[in-house]
Amino acid sequence: MRMKLQNKLPSFLHISGNYRKNLVVFLLLASFPGIIFSFLLFFVSKSQMENELQTVHQNHLYNTIDSIKEQFFNLELLMANWASHANMQDYNDLDVVRDYQNIRDIFDTLISMEGYNPLIGRVELFLNNPKPIVYTKNGYTLLDDEQQLNDYTAFLSHNQKMFWNHSHKSIEAGYKDRYAPLVMVHNLDNHLLAPFGSIIIFLNKDKLEDILQSPYEDGSVFLLRENDQWLFGKENQTQPDPLQTVIMDEIAKRSNSPEPFVYHYDDIKYTVTYDHFTRLGEKWYYVSIAPMTNITAPVVFISKISIYLSLFVFIFAIFLSMFASRKLYAPIEKLIQKVNGSGNNRVPSKNEFELIETQINHLSTESEELQHRLKKQLPHLREGFLLQLVQGYLYAYREEDLLERMQQFGSKDKAKKYVIAFVQMFGFAKLKGRFSEGDEGLVTFLAVNIAEELIHSSDMEADVINFHDLSLGILFSFSEDQSTEDIDRMIVTFSEELIGYINEICKMNVSIGISRTSDSLKSVHSIFEETKQSLSFRNLQENNQIIEMKKMDILMNSHDNFEYPFDLEKEITHAIRLRNTEEAVILVNRFFLTSSEKNVSEAMMKQGALKLLGSIFHIVLQSGLIEDFVTEGANLYEELYKLKDPEEISQWFEDKVIIPIIDELSQKQDQRLRLIVQKVIDMLEENYMEDISLDFCADEVNLNPSILSKVFKEFSGWNFIDYLTNIRLTKAKDLLMETDTKIKDIAESIGYKHSYFNRIFKKHEGITPSEFREMNRKNII
Repeated sequence: MRMKLQNKLPSFLHISGNYRKNLVVFLLLASFPGIIFSFLLFFVSKSQMENELQTVHQNHLYNTIDSIKEQFFNLELLMANWASHANMQDYNDLDVVRDYQNIRDIFDTLISMEGYNPLIGRVELFLNNPKPIVYTKNGYTLLDDEQQLNDYTAFLSHNQKMFWNHSHKSIEAGYKDRYAPLVMVHNLDNHLLAPFGSIIIFLNKDKLEDILQSPYEDGSVFLLRENDQWLFGKENQTQPDPLQTVIMDEIAKRSNSPEPFVYHYDDIKYTVTYDHFTRLGEKWYYVSIAPMTNITAPVVFISKISIYLSLFVFIFAIFLSMFASRKLYAPIEKLIQKVNGSGNNRVPSKNEFELIETQINHLSTESEELQHRLKKQLPHLREGFLLQLVQGYLYAYREEDLLERMQQFGSKDKAKKYVIAFVQMFGFAKLKGRFSEGDEGLVTFLAVNIAEELIHSSDMEADVINFHDLSLGILFSFSEDQSTEDIDRMIVTFSEELIGYINEICKMNVSIGISRTSDSLKSVHSIFEETKQSLSFRNLQENNQIIEMKKMDILMNSHDNFEYPFDLEKEITHAIRLRNTEEAVILVNRFFLTSSEKNVSEAMMKQGALKLLGSIFHIVLQSGLIEDFVTEGANLYEELYKLKDPEEISQWFEDKVIIPIIDELSQKQDQRLRLIVQKVIDMLEENYMEDISLDFCADEVNLNPSILSKVFKEFSGWNFIDYLTNIRLTKAKDLLMETDTKIKDIAESIGYKHSYFNRIFKKHEGITPSEFREMNRKNII
């Protein structure tokens, strides 16, 4: 009887499978709690939920107000800190050409400030001395426009050192519309004198609008300064609407203690939350306006929908459970069929998940294999993390976060002592037979492998960081209970072994800087930079050297004062002026050989190299080549600063400074001499009939007669006298052929006496002037 009844039911009401039967019962029972909950939600908790939602709304707004206060405070603190830094640097009377390092620091600081706080849209630095100039991260602009100059200099006369401004515009036209009409200004005065410049921060318009964005569609949020400057969260709104105006009037009537209140306007009930705070001596109001219906409407709407849906589910519970169970069971049924195989469509009535369990076990095996692969990649991830750590990119992380990351990458203990060693290799120029330019990364990779092998054999916990530029870093980790003496001894022993292997295998000299011990990962970047800078005090006479930061004071006192070789500098500059390339190169090599033979540090040697480069640039300035080299001067100083080995610096001077400058001087000198020779030729063409001499021409062009004779021959191919004689004889032949002028008169007209003219004419032409005239007259006839 049961089988007959089941056969008469529609196909979608047939129930097969144990899991589906339980699912149908579950769906039917699940409909009852929904109905009960919906009625309770609507009739019992509606009022309470409305109050809670309004409280949550007000708390959210107060948190937003606190966030604005904090961000404005951070902006003021950032301005004050950088202004203090700028005052210490004394940017007054800054020269954009000579003070290159300060200019570069300014650009780096402007870029860093723009990324420090999301509210910052643009940062400018205005300096009034020696010339009014505005620096941005894109460069600097001299203030030639009178209106712009007045706008910037007006800041210097303000009665406050830090203040707000809402009318100033960015000097770069492409950015004027991207910032909010709100500017923070901090004047610079070196704490003593009258202001000589200003730091100017333009707030980001989009970020400010995001902060002032109302969470409700019909709501509004705005900021109001005490001087009636309005800032709105709605895009393109510049003036307050009537509702905002009356709300602000109502707030003005209330006491200084800000309390939320309800305001009726045009038959609509609004909840108003506001607060005020003081920034830079100005009172600010933050006001949020939202219709009450926007806050409570979701609760009412959801409660009613829940009741209607629950009733609908209850009425059609059976039919919906059948349909729903079939839909929900369909993926499992399909999965079972896949597990059983494509040819078997039978669905088991019990334990449908047994086959699925088998498949899950298989997936677990594959997951373990993937985890094994991930474990192999952990060293690479760890190296990338450490590279970011030592370069300072993780400064915003907390110490706990950094320790957690280290443990994720395989660190054993949480409590650690850290020491970092910076390894710098020298003498790559000597490896030109084995390696070519650009292979520095290969040599560094070889040194990294040597360091890693030593670490494995020494049983120390350490990580090697490859900088790919003939330098590498090693971060040692020690347990907290290990003594400092043992740590120093182990690292020095390791460093000595590493130097020996690199000398033997890489054929390069090595200097290693060892930092002080630190118990904080956050300080790794600072001790790394300190250690890296310590290598600039290495002794150039020593091929290999280990510098411990704790002994830096002793090392610095051990160096004698470096006596700069002024005589060599004078000889070098003289050779350059004479365009003697070979002599200049020899003298430069002797200059750095002298520096390396004395007990001087790398820093002292590099200081001498920079001074020599400046003296050579002085020759460039005197020779009128400054326009050709001024754009490359900054790059040359930067390249020189990166070099560390005396031989490399000497070769760099030869390739990048001596030879190019002498070539330019030679080209310029040849051009000047060619113009002088042409001027002399013009003088001879115009004054050949007079008693003109080499000494007379040399006086006219301000040149030594012997030098003029030499360059005249070089550029014209004639001796001075031969050239003058050729001009005179050419003019005489023209007169002999074309006129009947007496030969005596012709001789006098070209600057010769008659007798001398006859002799020199016959010497050059082989016949006398009269014979020449007679012969050429016959030819003409």
